[in-house]
Amino acid sequence: MRRWAIATGVAAVALAAAGAAIANHVTQVDAAAVPTGFLVAHNSIDDIPLSALARAVTPDGADVFIQHVRLGSNVPTGWHTHPGPALVEVVKGSVTYEDAQANVCRQTTYNPGEGFVDRGFGHVHRAIAGPDGVDFYVVYVLPPGSETHVIPAAAPPECTA
Repeated sequence: MRRWAIATGVAAVALAAAGAAIANHVTQVDAAAVPTGFLVAHNSIDDIPLSALARAVTPDGADVFIQHVRLGSNVPTGWHTHPGPALVEVVKGSVTYEDAQANVCRQTTYNPGEGFVDRGFGHVHRAIAGPDGVDFYVVYVLPPGSETHVIPAAAPPECTA
């Protein structure tokens, strides 16, 4: 009976590990399906936190992800953070970036041609699509071996009222 319990425990751990690996795997679009040329050009991003970029890059380099995000009218992402900085460039519609700083919940709206950097490393925020939805590209610069590019988190207390 004890062998059965050990075997069951080992199988459960193996299944949980496999499930976590599958959940954290990011699928990649076939390059042949993406048109050539610039996906975004001349977007303006102010206040790029070089310290966050430097923190993400190690002597072994960095993991880089590029993601196209499309959200429908007024759709929010969940509250989350990233394991490193994320450079966001809006190409269609608008997006409101919501976070907390100095005990205040802040909302900043970005339109096509504008962008921002989320510094990551535990900085909790969310994005809310505008009335016409939004398309934006995100370039994640993450420490090597990062398990995922998005980490779900609870809303900051300042933003729950």
